[in-house]
Amino acid sequence: MIEQKEKFVIQDYGKKAGFASFLPGISGEKGIPIWCYYVNRGQCITSFGIQDKDHAIMEFYPAHQSYVLTKKMGFRTFIKADGKVIEPFACEKIPHTMYVGMNTLEISEMDEENGLKTEVVYFTLPGETAGALVRCVHIRNISSRSKNLEVLDGMPAVIPYGVTMNSMKEMGQTMKAWMEVLHPDSRVPFFKVRASTADSAEVKEVHGGNFGFAVDQEGMQLPVIVDTEQIFAYDTSFGQPVCLQESSLKDICNGRQTTENLVPCCFFAKEAETAPGEELVLYEIYGQAESREILEEFLSHVDGPEYFERKMQEAVSLTEKITDKIATKTGNAAFDQYCRQTFLDNVLRGGYPVILGKNTLFYLYSRKHGDIERDYNYFSMLPEFFSQGNGNFRDVNQNRRCDVQFAPYVEDKNIRTFYNCIQINGYNPLGIEKMTYRADVEGFQEVFTPGELYAYLKKTTENPEELEARFTDILEKAECGDATKFIEGYWTDHWTYNLDLLESYLTVYPEREETLLFGERIFTYLQAKEEILPRAKRYVKTANGIRQYHFLTANPKAEQTCLTDNNGTIVKSTLAEKLFLLSVVKTAALDAYGMGTEMEGGKPGWYDALNGLPGLLGSSMCETYETARNLEFLLRVLETYKRELKIPEELNKLAAKICSAAFREHPDKAEGEVLSYWNLVNDAKEAYWKATEEGISGNMAVLSWTEAAVIVKQLQAVVLQGIAKAVRMGGGISPAYFYYEVTDYTEDHEGIHPVEMKCHMLPYFLEGPVRHLKLEMETEEKRALCARVKESDLYDRKLKMYKVNAPLADSSFELGRCRAFTPGWLENESIWLHMEYKYLLEELKSGLYPEFLEDFHKAAIPFLSAETYGRSLYENSSFIASSANPNPKLHGKGFVARLSGSTAEFLQMWQIMMFGKRPFGMEDGELALEFQPLLPAYLLNGQDTVEAAFLGTIPVTYHLCGSGDFVPGNYRVASAEVKFADGTAEKTAGKITGEAAEKIRRGEASGISVYLTKE
Repeated sequence: MIEQKEKFVIQDYGKKAGFASFLPGISGEKGIPIWCYYVNRGQCITSFGIQDKDHAIMEFYPAHQSYVLTKKMGFRTFIKADGKVIEPFACEKIPHTMYVGMNTLEISEMDEENGLKTEVVYFTLPGETAGALVRCVHIRNISSRSKNLEVLDGMPAVIPYGVTMNSMKEMGQTMKAWMEVLHPDSRVPFFKVRASTADSAEVKEVHGGNFGFAVDQEGMQLPVIVDTEQIFAYDTSFGQPVCLQESSLKDICNGRQTTENLVPCCFFAKEAETAPGEELVLYEIYGQAESREILEEFLSHVDGPEYFERKMQEAVSLTEKITDKIATKTGNAAFDQYCRQTFLDNVLRGGYPVILGKNTLFYLYSRKHGDIERDYNYFSMLPEFFSQGNGNFRDVNQNRRCDVQFAPYVEDKNIRTFYNCIQINGYNPLGIEKMTYRADVEGFQEVFTPGELYAYLKKTTENPEELEARFTDILEKAECGDATKFIEGYWTDHWTYNLDLLESYLTVYPEREETLLFGERIFTYLQAKEEILPRAKRYVKTANGIRQYHFLTANPKAEQTCLTDNNGTIVKSTLAEKLFLLSVVKTAALDAYGMGTEMEGGKPGWYDALNGLPGLLGSSMCETYETARNLEFLLRVLETYKRELKIPEELNKLAAKICSAAFREHPDKAEGEVLSYWNLVNDAKEAYWKATEEGISGNMAVLSWTEAAVIVKQLQAVVLQGIAKAVRMGGGISPAYFYYEVTDYTEDHEGIHPVEMKCHMLPYFLEGPVRHLKLEMETEEKRALCARVKESDLYDRKLKMYKVNAPLADSSFELGRCRAFTPGWLENESIWLHMEYKYLLEELKSGLYPEFLEDFHKAAIPFLSAETYGRSLYENSSFIASSANPNPKLHGKGFVARLSGSTAEFLQMWQIMMFGKRPFGMEDGELALEFQPLLPAYLLNGQDTVEAAFLGTIPVTYHLCGSGDFVPGNYRVASAEVKFADGTAEKTAGKITGEAAEKIRRGEASGISVYLTKE
């Protein structure tokens, strides 16, 4: 068994309320990942496989079915001792324990009555050409006399290679006709279908297979049973191993097995005489290989128990190394381990940045957050070296927010990636797909992933050094391809996360701001695959009134990747010009009251359970607050650097028409409709869409910085007036969403034209205050807003946490699925951890330290009651059932494991708490580094030192003189000492400047000691 340090321990897990989680599916740069889900029932593993749900080895079931089926269809162990058959982990009356690690899962059962202790370790196989789950079973004789043990251990049902999830669910009986098990006598069975199963004229022989094999502690390969009748006989429920009960293990192994036209099992057999204190060990691997040849090559270097022990340590070290970037040592061990787990889970959704070859930045491990509780998501993990998966724009963008702060070599890569996804209309595609490259590689495909390239070179290059050299050379010359996919609709919020990337970058590279914003014209515009319809064509008449159900139409230039001008030249801009474009088009998207941002692309924003709101002519203040934030930033940099902007003439015309309409119409409409202004702006915006849908003219307008600033200020006045109006309507709490009732309209050949509209405000959503707090406001104004939020229905007084929304009971079901959900569950009045953490982050960024310290201690996962939370306190949940839920047993319990944006919010909170809001800055033309941590007493627990990894590699140790909370303003930095990798050291009065700060940023420091004292 693995050393139990830094694992979360759950006693008698089978008696606890059900929860689901998963192994991370990380197998290293040169390994094949496997997905694996588990629940706290039986022997835990409920499903696993390669790539996606269509390549399962143990069948994928949603969580509610997994809680029922895992005891029967998951891994089973049958032990015949003294003529009695025992099944460990089958009876909850026997003490059993779960140990949750970052890359391992362990369970243990102490059966005093039968004199046996059974321990099982699971981990996914790292660094191999075949993806596999490893299961190590230790059965110890804890009695005072010898025992003869006859053991059958394995899984009752293996899904053969070539069987998809739907075919198994919908026609599993018929699928049996294709199934076969090859080579069971070799003790390495190969589970597959003979040929492709689709009802198609093109039929192909299937060469890949799922496999299993096992050895004992002596390295002897174990016989395998693949026919369930050899174990369960007539008990088709798999309740009891009838054959083991009625005969010997030897008879079972010698029996004739059926190997085709069945859903096979995979049980390994071992018989041994065990003295008191001795144990029997089974090392098992269940995996998938694309051919029998690949399997044989893999098996050739499996050298017995030592191999499994090495791989176990490799698996543990792999996640430890990844999470060393957030290594934290406080007086609270649970918090420290939570930091590591949260970093790891952030990697799983956003990816782990590495340099391939000489200078190719690449993201490993990322994937869409699909699991047995998110059974609606179709995740994918490529079964190749340098594995990567699919994702969504919002998810990947948010989860990469802090990457540059943990890995400065990321630099501005993500800023370029995500700003280049923005189209000329201000929207972007939903999907972020695998990264591919283009290069001229003789005999190889034109477009490839690094994993595909490496596999090809491995086949054609015998010398390992030459292989690595060729791989590096090709990647260095390769061009990275477009990794986006339209999928569906345009989400109102996606663009808002780009500025977060920019702000994080500037906390590390503050001196590069001007160059980044006004330097090279390297930013492009994706060609829109779908165009937004004019508003008159979006509306329809229904029995309930005017609704907005038609949004998009195909773009004639859909096959084109980048926007071009009339000469076929790709349109390029500076980053500042992109920010200007977003400022203009998002201001043009304000609703008929000039408040919220309209959902003209057919999709809502972050709170996507309001899927019906676009149909109700809905709008969102959340994006309006973000438009104001974008305008604040743009105005500051224009006034700071006084640089001109060069923008397409079509955009310049739109900006001019918005300003003209605002001057003529907007100032007189402080309250109520601004329909005349809204019509003028929408006419201009729709003309802009039409003029740019297939490209632009190529004629550019040059704006001096003063001309650009005048436009930005005019847009800012419009947006801020709308915000003020909305906050008044919200009674002092920032509203999030509105919908519009068309009370009068006209109709012609173009469609429906609203003449009069009535605004309805939805109940409060926490996202409203979260986004509003990002704007420049007086600290006391922000403090008052937070106090009002705490007094509202957004605050769960029982749990002392913040709910994602106030009650929706009086709202229409047309809002979307959130209205249909039970209160306190999923996106209806639950504690949605991502948004609650966003709120805590904004308290922290706003300098509301007393409010933050109190709320963080009550809401952050590592400080909760494990019994109430119902799972490992090192792992996030997507949501916590609030006290609004009608079932009080669920209050405070976490659901939907781990992969969410909450990890990104915590990582940014951690950065600020450990190092301050902006560690790097400029002082007299030099780089300056100043640490301003926030260290609450409840993290110190009397300890006078705290250590955290700065920039992912440099340990910073705070030496604390004083007691209580260390809050910026109540302590001073007495001194700081830097030790460099070359053996030199430098001591300062606190602030580190010049070359010393530069060397630290380059990663050349081996450690920093900072001395904080309270006067």
